[in-house]
Formats: sequence, structure tokens, C-alpha cells
Amino acid sequence: MLGSTVPRPARRAAVALLCAAVVVVVAPAARADDVFRSLLGRANKPLIDPAGFFSVIVPGGFDCEARPRKLSCRSNRGIQAILTVDVVDVPPSASVEGFVLNQADAFKKKPHYRKIAESKQKLDGARAILAAFTYDYLGNVEYPVGVQALYMVKSTKAFVLHYEGRADQFAVHKADLDQLYATFKTARIDGGGNPIVEDLDPKGSTRPATDNDVDRALRRGY
Repeated sequence: MLGSTVPRPARRAAVALLCAAVVVVVAPAARADDVFRSLLGRANKPLIDPAGFFSVIVPGGFDCEARPRKLSCRSNRGIQAILTVDVVDVPPSASVEGFVLNQADAFKKKPHYRKIAESKQKLDGARAILAAFTYDYLGNVEYPVGVQALYMVKSTKAFVLHYEGRADQFAVHKADLDQLYATFKTARIDGGGNPIVEDLDPKGSTRPATDNDVDRALRRGY
């Protein structure tokens, strides 16, 4: 009814503007997977996931590359170790316990797999499970690989914080992992499986984050 009051030339112009707007909106979305950010150096590095699902203060002990739903890092402390954060799609009925079982089944195929510990934890206030195990890389029993992974399921997304390095060098990054877990924050997930990115805005902050913000994050102010 209201549309009938718009002159035909104006309607054609409005349609043209709408089509132009659609192109502007859709084109960046098609390139979303190409978005990445490098986080280098031994300073602490505040990060918001390019896809908007989580934020974290990346510990200074890692050099990282952030892509939508994935953070990939390597140790810069003189040892061979990796750290990854992944956001994985799961069914609405998924539980963190079931997700951990599925993950463990894959790692049990590694040479000389041995479970070290598993415990219930909290990650950003939600139920989580911390699992630790070792395996032998290419069957080398002299230097077993140690893995520590923290799992959490929220709505239709699972969050996996995975560390892997030589088992006898785990202490090198213990403080880094403690900081990672303490500063990790997730966005709420809407009915369409999309993050509510406003949840990740630093509260009351209008300046670039610095090392002092780590203390604020540890107090849950971030």
C-alpha cells in the first residue's frame, strides 16, 4: 500500500540503490575466510576473533596468525610447541563430554597414546573439560609429545584450546596457558549460529590495550 505512493522513477532508483547496497554487503562476506591478522613478538597481544566468536589476550610466548574461527601459534621461547584455538560447528544437542570423547578417539590412534589426566573446569564461566595426554611422534619414545587441551561447548559451537609440545618442556609455557584460559571470552550465539560480537567489546575501554590490560582481564574486566 505504501509502495503505491512512490513515483515509478523513484521506485526504479530505489531498486537500483538496493542492488548496489546488496553488492557492497555481500562482497566482503564472500572474502571472509581470507581475513587474517599476524600477532608477533613477546608482548601480550589482545585479539578479537575475525569471525567474532571469541576474544583473548594472546600470551607473549607465542607468535600467531588469526583467521576467522581459528588462531594458530608457534612458540617463540626457543622450543618446538604449537597452540591453536578452533571454533567447531556441533549439533544443538552436543555436550562437552561427548565432544571430548570424539576428540580422544582420534588421538588414541597416535603411537603409544597415554592419557595423563582429565578434569572438569570452567572457561568463561561455562562448563569445560581439560584433558592431558602424551604420544610418541613417529614412534620416538625418547621425547614423547605432550598435549593439553581445554574443551567447551556453547550452543552450536565447540571451542578447542589445544597446546602441543615436548612433554618434558611443558613448564616453559605453563604461565602462558594459564593466561590464555583466564582471558578467554566467548560471544553469545544467536538462533542462526552467529556470534553477538558486542559481547566482546572491552568494557569501558577507549584506548589500545597494553600489558596492564592483562591484569584487568584476569579480574574479568575484559
